[in-house]
Amino acid sequence: MPLKGDAGRALFCDEYLLTMAQSFWRHGDDGECVFELSVRDLPPHRAYLVAAGLEPALEHLAALRFDAGALEWLERSGGYSPGFLDHLRGLRFTGAVDAIPEGTVVGAGAPLLRVTARRIEATLLESALLAIVNHEVMVASKAARIVEAARGRPVWDFSLRRLHGIDAGLGVARAAYIAGCAGTATVAAGRRYGIPLTGTMAHQYVVGFGPGGERAAFERFLTDSPERAALLVDTYDTRRGVENAIAASRATRVALAAVRLDSGDLDRLSREARSLLDAAGMGATRIIASGDLDEWRIDRLVREGAPIDSFGVGTMLGTSADAPHLNGVYKMVALRTAGGDMMPVMKWSSAKVSDPGVHQVHRAPDGDVIALDGEAVEGRPLLLPVMRGGRPLGPPPALDAIRERCRQEREALPAEVRRLDGFRAWPVRRSEALVRLGRELRGAAPAGEEETTPRRRTALIAVDVQADFLPGGSLAVPDGDAVVGELVRLAEEADLVVATRDLHPPGHASFRESGGPWPAHCVAGTPGAALHPAIDAIADLVVSKGRDPGRDAHSGFDGTDLAALLRSRGVERVVIGGLATDYCVRATALDALREGFRTEVVAAAARAVDVRPGDGEEALRQMRRAGVRILEEAPLERVR
Repeated sequence: MPLKGDAGRALFCDEYLLTMAQSFWRHGDDGECVFELSVRDLPPHRAYLVAAGLEPALEHLAALRFDAGALEWLERSGGYSPGFLDHLRGLRFTGAVDAIPEGTVVGAGAPLLRVTARRIEATLLESALLAIVNHEVMVASKAARIVEAARGRPVWDFSLRRLHGIDAGLGVARAAYIAGCAGTATVAAGRRYGIPLTGTMAHQYVVGFGPGGERAAFERFLTDSPERAALLVDTYDTRRGVENAIAASRATRVALAAVRLDSGDLDRLSREARSLLDAAGMGATRIIASGDLDEWRIDRLVREGAPIDSFGVGTMLGTSADAPHLNGVYKMVALRTAGGDMMPVMKWSSAKVSDPGVHQVHRAPDGDVIALDGEAVEGRPLLLPVMRGGRPLGPPPALDAIRERCRQEREALPAEVRRLDGFRAWPVRRSEALVRLGRELRGAAPAGEEETTPRRRTALIAVDVQADFLPGGSLAVPDGDAVVGELVRLAEEADLVVATRDLHPPGHASFRESGGPWPAHCVAGTPGAALHPAIDAIADLVVSKGRDPGRDAHSGFDGTDLAALLRSRGVERVVIGGLATDYCVRATALDALREGFRTEVVAAAARAVDVRPGDGEEALRQMRRAGVRILEEAPLERVR
């Protein structure tokens, strides 16, 4: 996030935007227009989004300017005329912004904010607005799921050291707090936003005292910081660490506020710690857990009754592997004509169609409705005026008030929308008038561009094409790499490509070391878990399975929200290939059929393990008997 007061912040844009702006200036094409920012599709594992990033975005707009240094640099870089640079010298944002209030729950496609401004102003804002809003919405939406999983136990933002640069720490801490996190370890965010701070100690503090010095380290820390009496107890042996923490508390007479567990079997270790603390008369001492936690691990710990009082989440909050970005877009929807009318415009390419005209979003009890602005639609309007003439209409709401709005919005959602897995996405539909306008505009489409919406009707599911299942991997499928070319070919005709992957924790129940049938494979964070690069390149979505350390999951639908993701994109038919025919391909196909999708498996795009000779052929027979259509090398035909 650009820092407040940075007069050169207008340079936070892509180069082509400056080039276009110069063209608009040269031709006097700087009339009023309307742009809207929205998230085109829900990312994996999301039933809804949380609006966030508005106040930082308004700060950026209010301070928009090219300072002398920026203009001198642009002049030296070449390609910009003196007249255009002089125009930029006086450029300020003078337009209007309407936005959905931060903390509001929204669905895919709904405009989060609307910018009405002169075309050059609106154009130069695109990159920065998308960067700010996409980032905070992504984090807030992830944090909301983590908070849901914790079921009332505090969740703390420990993410700073795992983020993409230190400036990201402010946005992550702010968005996570809006979504319900109790506070942050990022000190700068505490100063800037007043977010509560937390912290314990690091392993380096303990190891500095040597292997036998853990109790001495605890005693010094408690003596020096009695108001922060939380100790990290898993540097060496966790049980012994808790015992040393108890002894240090008694020796220093400083009440032990908390102990933190950062690794290992958190369920078992938290029970042992609770037992030791209670036996020592320290029932008020809290147990904090951290260490690569996400919503699934937290959900499991809570469901199993682990006596953990709060959670610290780092890596999977700010740089989550299952949602590294949002598909946010900033599109022109209307343009003022020479006659003074506001003319609706749209993009109608088949994969990225946009809604024409100026819009309003209405909140109804059963979902949201995107309608034309001014259209009579039942429901509460969500897009509200926040800036006019380049100036905010009032002071920003308090962050705690935004946080409370988010809590109320989440609690008002139906239970099936709030579920972590097997959820129903929050519905968003278009009004009849908006649909009719789109059809009218597309009536003038050039030949060959008749698509009305992204079909998203046929999904290709590429099952587990990962390094450990390919030649040279720890569980290589014979001739497994032969599926890659077939899947890439099929992807060209699919509306949506989903890649599933095993993403096992160390010591997974399916591994031989844990009593399972298979060698260790596809362990999270190892090269063996990586998708084949060609599959990674074609995948629109990546769905991770097998994350539960206690059970295997062959099907891409097992323990994931794949069915909801497909339905939210209008998918009616799935075509499946990958590895291996007799295990994960078969299980995925049978589950797809049970979920009500028209299901096909392309035999040429799959290979079998064949633990027993003929297992692959038998799997194909089983799928065919169940109702799965087995294709040999037939081309993937579009569903009309």
